[in-house]
Amino acid sequence: MNDQTSKTGDGIHENHYCCVPECKKWGGFGFTRSKAETVQWWCWEHYPHKTPVRAS
Repeated sequence: MNDQTSKTGDGIHENHYCCVPECKKWGGFGFTRSKAETVQWWCWEHYPHKTPVRAS
């Protein structure tokens, strides 16, 4: 059974690793300002757009 609902993608998974050169972790957090830019991927440790956790 095919779970792909549109014909726009080819269904190929791409591996994204952290964009910090010395880091080899999985880059599960991508960010771009527009569709015209290339997406940059970071691991959680290096992700610059995360919000700080507040102590209760």
